[in-house]
Amino acid sequence: MKNRYLSIMIFLLVFTNLQGQTIKNTEQLKEKLKAVNSQTADSFLRNDSKVIVQYYDDTAPVCMPEYHKALYTKEDIKSYYQQWLSNFKINAYKRDIFEVQLIDNYGIEIGTFNIDAINDKGGALVYDGKYLNVWKIGKDGKLTLASEIWGANKAIDGTNFASIKTKESDTPKPAVKKSLEDEVNKRNLRIAELVTKREGEKHAVEFFTKDAIYLTYDTPMFIGFENIKPYFVEHEKPNGVSIDSISIKASRIIPVKNFVIEYGYYYVDVSWDNKKGRAIVTGKSINLWKRDENGILMLYRQMVNHN
Repeated sequence: MKNRYLSIMIFLLVFTNLQGQTIKNTEQLKEKLKAVNSQTADSFLRNDSKVIVQYYDDTAPVCMPEYHKALYTKEDIKSYYQQWLSNFKINAYKRDIFEVQLIDNYGIEIGTFNIDAINDKGGALVYDGKYLNVWKIGKDGKLTLASEIWGANKAIDGTNFASIKTKESDTPKPAVKKSLEDEVNKRNLRIAELVTKREGEKHAVEFFTKDAIYLTYDTPMFIGFENIKPYFVEHEKPNGVSIDSISIKASRIIPVKNFVIEYGYYYVDVSWDNKKGRAIVTGKSINLWKRDENGILMLYRQMVNHN
C-alpha cells in the first residue's frame, strides 16, 4: 500500500512538472499524453471519472461515446462516465498511443485500448477498441481535451454501455467563414451521393489521402489507402441494399493551418430485400481533413461510430 501511494505521488509530481512545460515537438506532446493516459488508467481502475472529466474543455466540449448520442456539456460528460463506471468493476485497463500529430496549437491522438471488466450482474466484458482525441494546447503547454471518440474492434452489445438523459441542446453550428462551411458541406454531399449509389471504390479514391487512417465501427483501424480502399469496396457493395435517404452534416469546423477539424453527424435510412427490411442508422465522426497539392480537402484521419 505504501509503495502504491509513493508511486502515485511521484507520478503526480512528474505530471505537474510536465504540465508547466511548453510543447515544442511531437515527442514532447506524446510524453505528456502518455502521462495523461497512465493517470486515466489508474482512475478507471478506481472507478473514478474525475481525471478524464477534468481535462475536458469547459466551454465547448464534444464527447462521442460508442452507442450513444454526442454530449456537449461537461455536466453530461461527467454523468455519462459516472454511470458507465458504476456499472462495472474494471480489472484491467490498457491504453496505447499509436500516433500523435502536432498541428499548430492542436494535438491529434490516435490509439488503442483494452478494458477487462465485470458488470454488476457478474458478467465479463472484454472491450478492445480504438480512439481519436483532439487536444488544445495552451501556450504554457496545458492540455485541454476538445473532443474524443471511440469504438470497438469487433461487434459488441451496445446495451453494455451507459445511457443517460441529457439536457436538450442543439448540435453546435459551424462558426467559420461561409466559404469554408460551404466547402466542407460540398464534400459531405459528394460522400452522401457515392454512398447512395454504392460506389465504394470512388468513395475511397476521391476522399482519402494515400497515408490516411480510417477508424470505423466493428473493425480495427485501417492504415493507409491500400487497406482503406478494399474496405469501402466491400462495405458499399449494392447487395440488394437501398439507401433511401442520407444526410451528412457538419457541426463545429476548426481550420488549423493546412488542415480542417470537423465534427460530423450522419443519418441513413436503409432498406433491403425489396423494402421488406428497413433500419435507421445514425452516428457521428471526427474528421481531420488535409488539403492536397491542389487545395482540395481530403480525409487524412477519420473516426466514425454509431449512436
